[in-house]
Amino acid sequence: MKDNTKPGKLIEELFKIIGAHRGVFKQERPYQRMIGLVLGELFNFGRHTITQSLLGLGIMEGDWSAWYRLFSKPRFEEESLNEILVEETVKGARENEPYVMVIDGTPVIRTGLKIPGSCWLTSPRTPAFRRGIERIQRFVHGAWLTPLEDGYSRAIPIRW
Repeated sequence: MKDNTKPGKLIEELFKIIGAHRGVFKQERPYQRMIGLVLGELFNFGRHTITQSLLGLGIMEGDWSAWYRLFSKPRFEEESLNEILVEETVKGARENEPYVMVIDGTPVIRTGLKIPGSCWLTSPRTPAFRRGIERIQRFVHGAWLTPLEDGYSRAIPIRW
């Protein structure tokens, strides 16, 4: 079993996983921005948006367009990122135990009528005795459950 008691072990493992994804990015700058966004997500305790991640990093001034272009133009291969992430999590699974994943459906409230994949559904925000409808977009979230240690397991997000 690995020794996870050393200080800095978590950040060391995080950067190993991030480093495994380097080959997917076409250039160094988008890769560095992605590292920044991953760290911004960790420091962000509000809504998990690109803007909030940048604020979590302390980037409050300047042009943010390059950060948003990371997702609007093909700067990396998303399918390859997911494959590498699954490969890295398999390394953390124990040899004689199953690789356990959980799936969860999540409704997200939308206000625009032209958002692809959204439709009118029963609102999760109205009381059960007086059901209303809202524009909702459904997402499926997949996460890997780490092996049990001292009765605890963590859910590591793999795919949204």
